[in-house]
Amino acid sequence: MRHTLSLVLLLALLAVTPGRALAQSPVSFNTSPQAISINALYNGLDLTVTGEIPAASQVVVRLAGEPTTFTMKEKGKVLGLLWMNLDKVSFGGAPKVFLVAASEGVPGETVAKLGVPGLAERITVTTKDADKAGLLAEFLKYQKSEKLYRENAGTVSLGPDSGDVRTFSAVLHVPSRLSPGAYSVEVLAVKDGAVVGQSATAIAASFTGAPAFLADMAFGHGTLYGILASIIAILGGLIVSRIFQGSKSGAH
Repeated sequence: MRHTLSLVLLLALLAVTPGRALAQSPVSFNTSPQAISINALYNGLDLTVTGEIPAASQVVVRLAGEPTTFTMKEKGKVLGLLWMNLDKVSFGGAPKVFLVAASEGVPGETVAKLGVPGLAERITVTTKDADKAGLLAEFLKYQKSEKLYRENAGTVSLGPDSGDVRTFSAVLHVPSRLSPGAYSVEVLAVKDGAVVGQSATAIAASFTGAPAFLADMAFGHGTLYGILASIIAILGGLIVSRIFQGSKSGAH
């Protein structure tokens, strides 16, 4: 229920985009895969988005995670000498992941408004520091360095106009540091720098296999998980100790 409400809020938030009236023209698309499985071998994946947009328009494709609150420590100099953690800073309404890819014909300022810089209008900063804009800029820079926020997160190709529509195909590079939860894939048709149509769908990411087992143990059977973790750590230490003892006795 919580994920459903969060996703509804996410879609409503993403619907508030710059440009003229939205959903003026039809936009349809499909994603592959339709759900993301985070298994023991997961190291990121390519999310393919194909569909149709109005003729003579360009396209922007976005993948966004649930809005959440990031709480961080602000660093600063104490007495002008030592760098230390100071007050807490909270960034509210920030998506866990925000990936954007646009076709070549989309103006740069439009990509900025629909991309990572545009998040500055939706993220709230709670801090005692007066320089909220500076802190927000550093937060966005940090998220980009972690590859969780990206403006060139993939490739987009457009087909020729066919009547009132044109086809498109996009590939978004989803990062390996993806957490389970609800995500939104959104396609926006852009013409003359304005959004003339859009459509969105939900996509879920979930643990499977060994990660799912470990997560269930950690959150559902905490005591047993702690005991097993301790046993594994002890056995690992003994094995490493034996290996080093063997290597020393064999050395001459």
